[in-house]
Amino acid sequence: MTNKITVTIEFHFKGKQFSPSASLDLDELMQLHGTFPEIHSMLAKLNNIDSYSYEYEVMLAEDVQFSDAEGLATEFFTNDSFDQAAFEQKWHENNALSELAPIIKQHLNIDDIEQQQALKAVILAAWKLGKATS
Repeated sequence: MTNKITVTIEFHFKGKQFSPSASLDLDELMQLHGTFPEIHSMLAKLNNIDSYSYEYEVMLAEDVQFSDAEGLATEFFTNDSFDQAAFEQKWHENNALSELAPIIKQHLNIDDIEQQQALKAVILAAWKLGKATS
């Protein structure tokens, strides 16, 4: 399942309205960066707005608007708002469980860890501890 969301920043500069926008593939962003990049600068770059311009400075003063969430992103999207931190955490957990699935199958003979919530919680806690100490 593809995780996507559209980001837009609306602002006025020199009497003109600007609405730079982009549809973001969240899986690609997370795989590349491990976290959400700074949206204003990413959106400026994607819409050919120079980061050393007054136009960019005006854009920085405006809030990001989110829309068209797909996949896992829909769980963290409400009323034009997107909980990036919660999405990142869930994305990393899902990614870890996906990578751990063959090990879980081999050692515990469990095909769907979602059916074993207590065990899933223990595995994720151990994974987080391992990440914290490495």
